[in-house]
Amino acid sequence: CWQEKPECPVYPMELVFALDISQDVTSQLFERMREIVISVVNTTKIRDSNCPVGARVTVVAYNSNTRYLIRFSEFYNKNQLLDKLNNLAYERSSSERDIARAMRFVARNVFKRTRQGPNVRKVAVFFSNGPSADEFSINTAVLEYSAFDIVPVVIAFNDVPLLSRAFAMDESGFFQVININQENGYESSLKTFRDCTLCYDKCKPDEFCERRTSRSPLAYVDAAFILDSSQKMSRAEFENVKDFLSRVLDNFDISAQPEVSSTGDRVAVVSHASSGFKPRPGRSPVKKEFDFLTYTSRELMKGHIRQYVQQLKGATALGHAIQWTIDNVFLTAPRSRQHKAIIVISAGETSQWDKEILKKASLRAKCQGYALFVISLGHVYNNKELEELASIPLEHHLVQLGRVHKPELEYVVRFMKPFVHLLRREINKYPPIELRRSCTRADLQQPEYALRGQGHIPILDGDWSGGDAIAEAEYTVSGHATLMFQDNISDGPLNTNDFASSTHQSLVTADIMENAAKTHRRKDNMSYV
Repeated sequence: CWQEKPECPVYPMELVFALDISQDVTSQLFERMREIVISVVNTTKIRDSNCPVGARVTVVAYNSNTRYLIRFSEFYNKNQLLDKLNNLAYERSSSERDIARAMRFVARNVFKRTRQGPNVRKVAVFFSNGPSADEFSINTAVLEYSAFDIVPVVIAFNDVPLLSRAFAMDESGFFQVININQENGYESSLKTFRDCTLCYDKCKPDEFCERRTSRSPLAYVDAAFILDSSQKMSRAEFENVKDFLSRVLDNFDISAQPEVSSTGDRVAVVSHASSGFKPRPGRSPVKKEFDFLTYTSRELMKGHIRQYVQQLKGATALGHAIQWTIDNVFLTAPRSRQHKAIIVISAGETSQWDKEILKKASLRAKCQGYALFVISLGHVYNNKELEELASIPLEHHLVQLGRVHKPELEYVVRFMKPFVHLLRREINKYPPIELRRSCTRADLQQPEYALRGQGHIPILDGDWSGGDAIAEAEYTVSGHATLMFQDNISDGPLNTNDFASSTHQSLVTADIMENAAKTHRRKDNMSYV
């Protein structure tokens, strides 16, 4: 099928154009969009047979909904396709623009039954006459496009700041926003799209199209992977998960000096649960593969995973594993990074005797400012348990795969790349404001797996406002910082003199503090944060 001198595109391509037909689009602007699509098609090799050469084209129109104008399955040759495009007619609409919804429709429906293969490229071109207000949905769409390996290009006739910000999560440089003045020509603006997206050759890249180099991250991450190593996975599935674990390490900028430097990400891996584990004093629920300080490069971590990570085949004990990991991995490591993530790889619901611990441990982790990212593998799972475990929004923190096969795990590898950037850019808040009341009511009992001398209680970190703003009193000694929730200060602030080797902060809600102040005529030097 292949010719000696490949035309553009170099590789088989599934190409989608999405025309903006929302309420502010005029007939003149619709004509401009149609002209651009025709111009691109004229310079593109269109597939006209079963030979996988050239591009297949679909055209959709969107406002608050999306509908097909031309489908892949219609198999037009170029002349037939151009005739169809020339006959597209403007229709007035009263609906608002929702480009995020259109993006997700294209990813989940239009590309659902397209040709698959390592060299098949999927490109979606969206026209937009203005911004969309739903930042959350746009961020979700970008995560999914990365995971589905779809390249989105937005041709914008007005500023689209949320899209530009969201596309910055993509490190590849392929996600593009192209601004085109409605009054001027568009050929020069489309040159980058043609040369660096439509006709891009990964084997012989044009110097002009060289991907932008990665810049130093805005902030670094401490990330712990909690691996379900129970009997719920077959040996082959477990090997696939190990391979996934090695692949996903490429999304982190590993610190070369994790113990003494504040630069670079740090990664830990623990497996649960040990064979025969039952919750009782002195028994560890996990096997620590390595912590934040063990290795100084991705290669060393990958070598450990390949050679030493073995399936434990015990019962699942995810709640105990989360609790142990916070107490003995995060809180024991010096120079904590700005962002903290617990990435759970689950092959099914946890053991019955672990369920209550899981609820408390996951809430405690969220209140402490950890992002909980959950990867659910297999057909057997407890949906409520997963949704309570993962951070919100669930669309950013919960991925459910029906099978433990490499193609499905590859989806998660690609999903996690922009997720790590989303974490660095603080697009989501940890803990989210929705959890503030739950955090103040959190169980303050001593965690079961805290190391001696490192007692701690749930931490609340974030920017609260309004009547439930947090007031704090800080007591400084030495060691780790620990924040304690106090929901009753009728007897004054919590006495922390007996807590050794830590910095403790007593946290109370502002309304409780004010009521106590009226009673005691004092505020005990507490200040709002």
